[in-house]
Amino acid sequence: MDKQAVISILDFYKNIDDEIVLKKRAIAELEARYYSVIGSINYDGMPKAKGQTSSPTENAVLNVPEWAAKEMEILQQEQKALCQVKMAIRKELNGLPYVQRTVVLLFYIEGRQWVHIAAQIHYSERQCKNIRDYALDKLSLRFATNDVIAKYSFPK
Repeated sequence: MDKQAVISILDFYKNIDDEIVLKKRAIAELEARYYSVIGSINYDGMPKAKGQTSSPTENAVLNVPEWAAKEMEILQQEQKALCQVKMAIRKELNGLPYVQRTVVLLFYIEGRQWVHIAAQIHYSERQCKNIRDYALDKLSLRFATNDVIAKYSFPK
């Protein structure tokens, strides 16, 4: 894996929480639209066997369009995959030495400038850039060997 791919993965990681929230909202909207048709339930204690579904919940589930059920399933799978990728990237970042991890997180995730990073970790700007390059080399090897990251198709 090359450095540019690692940088694009880190850029994606910066916004992955927003993507997960968007998936959750889309799932919640579909569920609210199709599963909230349950309505009120008559609980007078008397059986109402009329050859229909016995539960209002069953009735609501049976009335969900097939495309909506498939869409919810796809969104749930995408959300699960995003969570797995997020954890895998975090695991690989945590495997870096402290200074390298700090430089990468400050520069790529928080978007800090080199002057501020150098002041925070007490190195020169040139040293911080060298540390970043070493960290990107390590991350390229780690990302390439991580099955979750290697198999996920990141947006370009």
